[in-house]
Amino acid sequence: MTGMQAAGVAQAAAIRVPRDTTERLIGLELLRFGAALGVLVWHYEYFLFAGQVQTPLDWNQLPFRWLFAPFYVYGNQGVELFWCISGFIFTWKYGAAIGRRAVSFRRFVMLRFSRLYPLHFAALLLVSLLQWIYYERYGSAFVYPFNDARHFVLNLFFANWWGFESGNSFNGPSWSVSAEVLIYIVFFWLTRWAGAGWRIDLAAVAVFPAAAAAAKALFHLKLAFTGAGMFFYVGALTFHVYIWIDTQEPRARARLLWALTALVVGSIAAVALHVLKIAAASVTIFPGTLILVQCVLRPENRRARNWLTNLGNLTYASYMIHFPMQLIAMLILGALAIPIESLIYSDWFMLVYLGSVMTAAFFVFHWVERPAQAFLRRRYAGPAR
Repeated sequence: MTGMQAAGVAQAAAIRVPRDTTERLIGLELLRFGAALGVLVWHYEYFLFAGQVQTPLDWNQLPFRWLFAPFYVYGNQGVELFWCISGFIFTWKYGAAIGRRAVSFRRFVMLRFSRLYPLHFAALLLVSLLQWIYYERYGSAFVYPFNDARHFVLNLFFANWWGFESGNSFNGPSWSVSAEVLIYIVFFWLTRWAGAGWRIDLAAVAVFPAAAAAAKALFHLKLAFTGAGMFFYVGALTFHVYIWIDTQEPRARARLLWALTALVVGSIAAVALHVLKIAAASVTIFPGTLILVQCVLRPENRRARNWLTNLGNLTYASYMIHFPMQLIAMLILGALAIPIESLIYSDWFMLVYLGSVMTAAFFVFHWVERPAQAFLRRRYAGPAR
């Protein structure tokens, strides 16, 4: 074993785990659901697209604007929050195991493949059919224009946002998952050789944006996955801060959490007052919120825990199916000659949209995601090593 390998194993072994290590990270389940809801609300504007042309929104008439205003404006930031949560969870779940070589690369890939690919593949096929119908009827694709054979192949291999694409294609929201898949590979090998310590995570947070800037300046390349990498490792670094706070004595822990609350609230206020842009403030808002939610939200009641877990289970399905469902809705409304402009500002239409997506996500999780994942893991995951 080389010196670097030994250091990696030692760092992995030194990672402490939360008090509730036998349980799921319950607080993050609610946060994941909130991020997914934010993206769904952000994409509500897709109902005003005719092909790739959007009718301007009347922001003052949007449904539940008093409640969803932050999501209408900043809902796209839910993607970066997803990446941050992933880094936190991966460090908790895999950091030590990969560092001490308890998980092989083959098994790691299959665990991620079985979790993400079945629904991605099913949604890709569904959107391919729906976009063909939409094109035949209206002469253009709906929202996402690049639905040719080349982009189908890119989507088929989860490479639709690796730098080979002309733009968003097919099930457009999957771009963020495609970018994150590359980061999974970086995470595995970096953890295997250098460990999962906070210093490595801090270095990665700095390296990803620097690499993006260098590629753009030197080669005129836009590395689309670097944003995913930075926020993923912000989440990984946040895990170590969380462990440090969670293991303090009660008074010190309370003081730290109050200070963190002040930082998050202050950052949100700075965005609201246009002192900071959300891109800058998210680097403090997301980690602070992760820690606060996970430290504070620890329900003892089993029903409450199950309820929050069930909400978390809806996130991937709702994210992956909401665009196909919007496309289906537009095809149905068009066939019935019902103008979308008569519905878009209605509260009940928003409720139908969100309720339909979440209901469908529930059944997709239980009938597609979980069975496919279990089948693939039983058949192909193999032993840990």
